[in-house]
Amino acid sequence: MAFQKKSPGAIRAGQMVPVTVLAEGPIGNGAAPLTVQLRIPVERLRRGPTGHRYAIHIRKWRGTNVAPVTLTQAGDPWHLISEPPPADLRELLDDTRFLAQHVYGVAMNTLDLFETTLGRRMPWNPAGRVVLKARDRVTATDTGYERGTNTIRFGSIDRMGYKVPTALFRDIVAHEVTHAILDGFRPAWADQLATMEQLAMHEALADLVAILSVFSSREVVYRQLEAAAGGFEAGQEVDDAVTMRTIFDFARDLYARGPLREPFVGGVPENWQDFPEPHARGAVVVGAVLRAVQKLWSERNARFGDHQSLQQKAESGSIVGSRILRMVIRGLSYMPPVDVTWRDLLRGIIAADIDMVPEDTNGYRDTLQAEFSAIGIRRVSLSNITGVDNYQGLRYPVRLSALGSDPQEVQRFVWENPRLLDAARLELRTPLSSTRVRTSERVSPDGFIISEIGASFIQTVRLSRREAHVRLGLKTEREYVDIRGGGLLRFDAGGRLVYAALKPVMDRERQAAMFGSDGQHEAEQAASTGVRNKFHSTGE
Repeated sequence: MAFQKKSPGAIRAGQMVPVTVLAEGPIGNGAAPLTVQLRIPVERLRRGPTGHRYAIHIRKWRGTNVAPVTLTQAGDPWHLISEPPPADLRELLDDTRFLAQHVYGVAMNTLDLFETTLGRRMPWNPAGRVVLKARDRVTATDTGYERGTNTIRFGSIDRMGYKVPTALFRDIVAHEVTHAILDGFRPAWADQLATMEQLAMHEALADLVAILSVFSSREVVYRQLEAAAGGFEAGQEVDDAVTMRTIFDFARDLYARGPLREPFVGGVPENWQDFPEPHARGAVVVGAVLRAVQKLWSERNARFGDHQSLQQKAESGSIVGSRILRMVIRGLSYMPPVDVTWRDLLRGIIAADIDMVPEDTNGYRDTLQAEFSAIGIRRVSLSNITGVDNYQGLRYPVRLSALGSDPQEVQRFVWENPRLLDAARLELRTPLSSTRVRTSERVSPDGFIISEIGASFIQTVRLSRREAHVRLGLKTEREYVDIRGGGLLRFDAGGRLVYAALKPVMDRERQAAMFGSDGQHEAEQAASTGVRNKFHSTGE
């Protein structure tokens, strides 16, 4: 069906509209499901619904035919009509229109969260629309984002004698959409050469977005806080135990549905970074971030005193959750495009937040550093956190603006600066396999709009067995090995290098640590089967 040719009329670029979605899921405590209004960007929608970035497909309960629905006013594809869900569970599960509205609203809100936080459009991999099959024939176990097809399939779970679409759970939609966003942003974090650590990071980031985007809703926090406090009265102290129980009981409720893995609450095993399964590794980091949220929330409550209402305390929790979530997302644009580690994630979060909020008066950065340190991830030194102190006096192109639009100009910049070339340890006979240049905008602490350029490059080198041993000291029985590295370079509006995160390519020590042995490689490949191409199996 072609788009109707009606103009947007009074609608302006960047205008936001409210859309009602389920705050958590369709099944509450014997009451009507809790809803929340999300604000999403206006766009032209056709029947389906299908917009510029997403197409929502909803299969009829019986058969394979898709049942398109219309979310807009008759004759006006720009005017989204948001309707409340039916109060009756049976009616809700049969309401195809609300299912489409809910999935579209959560997916658009998640994408908008990334784009507004990073100040740039997020691409898909491959380009095109992401298709969300909101009531697919797959099982709950096979719910997930499929790499290479731009498809997210949502199956159903059995609850209370009903078949419940997993797409009605807000966190599941946010989780799978996050996988798609990350895959478009950094494809090498989950490709065939990605290690278990990168796959685990994919899962941890998707879990954090799912948990904290839901937890950022004051209504959700209020309900969880009320349950954890067990009959709160005005002036009653909400101590650390209550806030901890609120966050982790909430996370456990989400994990119990299957899409996520339960974060570690107690002692963390020393060997968690060797776990042979990516979800188990990621759960440890999710737990560390949630503990940081809990501590910052408790400190905020203490600053405002004990005579706050439960609603005020809930709002404080949602504010902290939202701030931490945006810190994590913003940190992604300060991480290298390949071979990322947990320490790269921590450095990215801290470096990005320093640029956004130079004075960390409430201790967000220090709290995150402490929680990461508690699980064995070393603190990031603030000395030369930008990574550019050793790159003074660089040779810049005559046309500085070209750095923001021409990948070849970035490659030339690296080539013409021997210090950068040496730091990246590039293989001079092999061309770069991927170069991306993206501009972004952010608001500085003093209110000015700041434009920046982010340039990333990857080099993949194929070495014979003998070359791998002679040049890098790698021992393998394979005929050849592929090794790679790359880097991220950030430039200010004037085209000057202000941040660098490099993964040296022909670096013996780094590649030896990455490569391990043939046995380790085979074990990782076996453990990650099914995870790499589809994020991710929601069942065990």
